[in-house]
Amino acid sequence: MKLHTLVLIGVLAVAGVSTAAYATPGFGPGPFAGGPDLALKLEHMADHLDLTDEQRASVKNILQAAKPEIEAVRDQARANHEAIQSLDPADPAYEAQLSNIALSNGELATTGTLLAVRVRSEVQAVLTEEQIAKLERGKERMKKRMQNRFNGN
Repeated sequence: MKLHTLVLIGVLAVAGVSTAAYATPGFGPGPFAGGPDLALKLEHMADHLDLTDEQRASVKNILQAAKPEIEAVRDQARANHEAIQSLDPADPAYEAQLSNIALSNGELATTGTLLAVRVRSEVQAVLTEEQIAKLERGKERMKKRMQNRFNGN
């Protein structure tokens, strides 16, 4: 097998895993990962940051407004994952089909990243300076915990 074919297959295998991360509930990063109900995550954040009822309603509205976009990205990622799984490596068009799915995955990653940043920005606009500082401290603690896990500590 040619080197570029092996590299392409390796890249697409990683893309398939990342697509599965977006498509599989409870697995993967970001707002598209599924896992615990978004309402539970929102409630936990609201309690942690001591959001007012008005802030809670604003954050809920922001997330509800973004929900169709989030679901569209998740659905397309799931479809791409399923498309990869259904490809036949013996098909002469295999590499071209994989390339098309890989390009779509790249576009989805971009769309998902921009969407997540936009939602985060909209939510932060609702928070006070103290709440933002508390949120940042929590992110730093989480980052340290993840680094410790990664390093085996």
